[in-house]
Amino acid sequence: MIQDLPSHVRRLHVRSRKLVEGLFAGNYHSVFKGPGLEFDEVREYEYGDDARFIDWNVSSRMTTPYSKTFKEERELIFLVLVDVSASLSMGSAGIDKRELAGNIFALLALAAEANDDRVGSLLFSDRIERVVVPMKGRRHVLCQISEVLGYQADGRGSDLGLALRTASRLLKRRSIVVILSDFRCDAYQVELALLSRKHDVIAVRLRDFLDKHFPSTGLLDFLDPENERGFTAHGTSKSLKKEYGEFWEGQRQRWLADCRASEIDSLEIGTDEQAAEALQLFFRRRRRR
Repeated sequence: MIQDLPSHVRRLHVRSRKLVEGLFAGNYHSVFKGPGLEFDEVREYEYGDDARFIDWNVSSRMTTPYSKTFKEERELIFLVLVDVSASLSMGSAGIDKRELAGNIFALLALAAEANDDRVGSLLFSDRIERVVVPMKGRRHVLCQISEVLGYQADGRGSDLGLALRTASRLLKRRSIVVILSDFRCDAYQVELALLSRKHDVIAVRLRDFLDKHFPSTGLLDFLDPENERGFTAHGTSKSLKKEYGEFWEGQRQRWLADCRASEIDSLEIGTDEQAAEALQLFFRRRRRR
């Protein structure tokens, strides 16, 4: 739990706002396209205009061809699914995954707000903890940032499939959906594929050094924060270190395969990384595509 949460949120807001204005503004606008085209105006037909857009009613009245013009519909709906399960309490680099999730949410939500988009959030564990319907406004975004950083979950486990189904029911038009999770869960692949058919989905995997590297020390007691099962192991065991690393790398590869199968973008950010830099690189890669 973050001490003095209001002050933390104010500092994060100032820092995020500068990053959004300095780094993300143009990138955000270029990598997230509007859901379609909306009518702009009718003007006199010019050579090279698409004949399919000629407005025959206006043309007949004016006795000269007139053409409809369209512009991109820019208002987006931006929904972030935030995993608040107990496994996100892990952190070996000064912050844990929950705080990292809050930092990432702040950057993305403020970038969306700067673009005058609607921002909403869905917090989940092994149940739906909190749903905030996408709306516009900085105050709305700041309240969500505070909640993401300070929320005390009722559940301990993680049911991403339930969260994805809930998002599908909530969103009535094409939207941007970002998932912030460590993806330590099963049975979500079908729901992920279904959601990605209608929406622009981005999976952000939150990681920590200890996710893959077993601590090099003596006898240790371990406790799974989600199911509270424990075991004792020796940190100097080479075979244990190897099995531990291979197990979590296998989990990571399955997650990547799930993202590829659903044809969604994937991104990994660690507790020892600068979230802003990782997002900036992601924006650049996506814009080049």
